[in-house]
Amino acid sequence: MSPVLARLARTSLSSRILVGLALGVFVGLFFGEPAAALQPLADVYIRLMQMTVLPYLLMALIVGFGQLEAIQAKNLALRGGALYLVTLLLAFAVVAAMPAAFPSMQSATFFSHALEEPRQPFSIADLYFTANPFHSLANAVVPAVVLFSTMIGIGLIGLEDKESVLKVLRVFNASLVRITQFVVGLTPVGVFAIGAVTAGTMAPETFARLEAYFLVLIAASLLLAFWILPLLVTALTPFTYREVMGVARDALLTAFLAGSAFIVLPILVERTKALLRERGLLSPESDSAADVLMPILFNFPNAGRLLTLLFVPFAAWLAGSALTSSDYWVLLAAGVPSYFAKAQVALPFLLDLFEIPHDLFQLYIPTTIIGGKFDSLVTAMNLLTFALLGAAAMGGFLVLRRAALIRAGIAIIAGILVTVLAVQLLLGALIDTGYHKDDVLRRMHLARHVAETIVHRDRSGVLSDLTTLERIRERGTLRVGYERSNLPFSFFNAEGQLVGFDVELAVALAEALGVTAEFVPVEWPELAAVVADGLIDLMPGVWYRPYWFSSLRLSEPYHYQTMGIAVRDERRHEFMRIEALHRSRGLRIGIPLDRSQVASSIARYFGNTPVELVPLPTAVPFFEGRQGDLDGYLMPAEGASAWTLLHPQFTVAVPQPDPVKIPTAFGLPLGARDLAEAVDEWVVFATSEGSVKRAHDYWVLGQGAEDQAPRWSILRDVLGWGP
Repeated sequence: MSPVLARLARTSLSSRILVGLALGVFVGLFFGEPAAALQPLADVYIRLMQMTVLPYLLMALIVGFGQLEAIQAKNLALRGGALYLVTLLLAFAVVAAMPAAFPSMQSATFFSHALEEPRQPFSIADLYFTANPFHSLANAVVPAVVLFSTMIGIGLIGLEDKESVLKVLRVFNASLVRITQFVVGLTPVGVFAIGAVTAGTMAPETFARLEAYFLVLIAASLLLAFWILPLLVTALTPFTYREVMGVARDALLTAFLAGSAFIVLPILVERTKALLRERGLLSPESDSAADVLMPILFNFPNAGRLLTLLFVPFAAWLAGSALTSSDYWVLLAAGVPSYFAKAQVALPFLLDLFEIPHDLFQLYIPTTIIGGKFDSLVTAMNLLTFALLGAAAMGGFLVLRRAALIRAGIAIIAGILVTVLAVQLLLGALIDTGYHKDDVLRRMHLARHVAETIVHRDRSGVLSDLTTLERIRERGTLRVGYERSNLPFSFFNAEGQLVGFDVELAVALAEALGVTAEFVPVEWPELAAVVADGLIDLMPGVWYRPYWFSSLRLSEPYHYQTMGIAVRDERRHEFMRIEALHRSRGLRIGIPLDRSQVASSIARYFGNTPVELVPLPTAVPFFEGRQGDLDGYLMPAEGASAWTLLHPQFTVAVPQPDPVKIPTAFGLPLGARDLAEAVDEWVVFATSEGSVKRAHDYWVLGQGAEDQAPRWSILRDVLGWGP
């Protein structure tokens, strides 16, 4: 063995993990996105770590409960419950205190399909009670596995010949621990791959948008993992801070870098028992506490999971409606039980509860890449804390020393205050609280390579003409109607160019017909007359509704819109559920054109509820505050989302379940049969070829609307190698 490898082998596992991480980050920064090729290696490491966890969990719970007597099991439940409550309240105190560091700002987003998706139900029965435990094991339904194992272990209590069974299970568990220790030895290699992939593929823009949340989450995580939870252990047990952190060190690093506390459960249990044995405190009671309490707590809302509750006050801060002090009691009461499910289920429910725009939940998804690591770090420390305190309570060495508790309490409060103040100062120096999403919308352009177009600002120079395919080709232009404030379908950008989803499709249609697109302004109430007079050949964005059937010929639909209700942010919750709308009274709702245009939406969303409908040609007066007496404006959610970018004090609610969908088409003169056939053929082609979807993703979903440079790397940007 070479001297370098020999020296590396003698170093501690924690040091080797840090070396692997440093090398991985360097490789990721050096190569950039090509470092994603190491993802399979990272996946193999994670799966090897996961391989033994569920079997270990199953056996540890059965043995841990089975070796107890009835009175011991009762004491474990009572003392464990009290300790859980203490750690829960400490974690929530941090969650409630940290948002004081946030400054003030507004936000809005483009349309998201999440608006139209039904809420995922949260089922305690599905999560915990299984008719087939083998199915739960195969699908890693951990709460159901824990409950099943616990019941088997409790069933063994009091049986005379249980020791013969427990002896076999202990041997089996010991073999699992040996396998786990071997895999833990591979952690430096695993974290090398994880670090390289993360550093090479994580976009800097992700941090830029969410830096306030990241800073608060990271500060809260470090405060809990390295200050509050260890201080709690040292105040109530004989263990020192150094002993606690020495036991935790390798497991915390592994959990953090792998982004999973689950995979270090066996390590934590064995390290806890090793510390107890070293101090001469290992007894059947403390041994059972270590085996039982960690797996049980993992399935409860622990400190690590609860830290993601910080996203709720963060989202409220972004929406410009910070939570009040009384809101945090509601967050505690509703947040803890909801976190028996995943955060992806709990957070949308909590955002709705606090009337926070649901589209902000989309910001949570990329945070899991980094946030999940700190979540796992705190979870691992919480599990260790819980096990040590539980072992002390069951083993008789948990000591309530008044002086020690007072010192720990003062230190914890001081730590929270110092952390909040430090983060507040840091955010004040780093965060740009200005609102810029409106600029993103106004800077959007058509595709770079498009044919020249003709845009009329008014109709003074436009003469009536026949609408036939032959006449259009003779004229050399396809006259397309547009509504100048129909975001994001047709509008003028900051440079005075007519742009939008419908505009881009109309240009592509004109190119396919071999002519130039000529755009003519049209107001929706006059559309039928303008088409009949021959001032335009067609109008995009016409809804398939009986309102138009007698005056227009509609093409094949090229887009489906979801009807929603634009409302002020603070009133969004009133419009989220159809049954709530059916119970409402005295609402005044703006509608486009007249009742017949949106009859199906009115019937679906309001039923027989008495509601005053106010026809408006466009949504502009509502968003600009000239119709302040309106409670909302009924319109497609796609358009409403774009308007909220300009007016972030508004949001869009899509009433659930089964929101109304509206097909959208080109409107043509009733007699323009040849042109209608050509347009239908083009719609089929453009839809199948993908140009409609590309335009939709850009203009409606905002994908690519913000400039994104290639991922920075040393190889390309410093050394100048590669594309």
